[in-house]
Amino acid sequence: MDRPVVVLCAGMAEGADTWDALVPLLADTHRVVRFDRPGLGGSGPVGPPPTLAGEVARLAALVGREVGRPVLVAHSAAALPAEAYARTHPDRLAGLVLVDPSVVPATPAAGRCRARLARRVAAHPAVPGRVLDRTGLARLGPPVWRWVRRRRATDPPTSALRAAGERRYGSAAVLLTVLVEWLAYPAMAAALARLRRRSAPPVVPVVVLTALADVPGRRARAAWRAGHAALARSFPAGRQELLPDARHLVQWDDPEAVRAAIVAVGRDTGS
Repeated sequence: MDRPVVVLCAGMAEGADTWDALVPLLADTHRVVRFDRPGLGGSGPVGPPPTLAGEVARLAALVGREVGRPVLVAHSAAALPAEAYARTHPDRLAGLVLVDPSVVPATPAAGRCRARLARRVAAHPAVPGRVLDRTGLARLGPPVWRWVRRRRATDPPTSALRAAGERRYGSAAVLLTVLVEWLAYPAMAAALARLRRRSAPPVVPVVVLTALADVPGRRARAAWRAGHAALARSFPAGRQELLPDARHLVQWDDPEAVRAAIVAVGRDTGS
């Protein structure tokens, strides 16, 4: 019998290797698909700024090559296109696992402004690329990555991951890709808000994993928890799981929790 398929979607600025701690836990039971977006990892140079429709099309093409209905696992900002895919292709997936998903409110005006800037950067990458190289700013990429990694995960990265991260984020081209993704995010959030208003939520099992260990302050933790609870309630078969000891990079801090959520979704859907 074919093993169930799991498609892993990395968050903003992350490569496919963000799932390295999870993949071995699934190797014997699932067929795992993961990928790098353009400009990150091994997927070529930066392309046009990401849009919600474009990322949904990317997922549709990827899922279309696979057998059966996969469980879609999305971390952080990748939850936006994952939910959009579920809303537009509900018969083409078994369920969703949203790993500490982004729940930033949509701001259409800011989205349009930043999207214009993203298009300019993506259309003429040589100019900001030369600035990064000539000023030495590109050299800040690896230490900034190490700082973010320390804040967002409890365990230090493996030597292989550290080397790959420093190599990746020492590239001006990758840093420009990260900038373009960040600039494009509000427009994607606004597009998802519009899609929610005109589409029904998918009737598939959905698990929202909420990491709380790196959310500073009681109010911020309560708001993050409440935002995820509301997201889970927006799906007919959605539920939230709290991970008080995990930081934002849950796939590193608690990969077993992600695996368990994948198994639970598969069990609920019969895949």
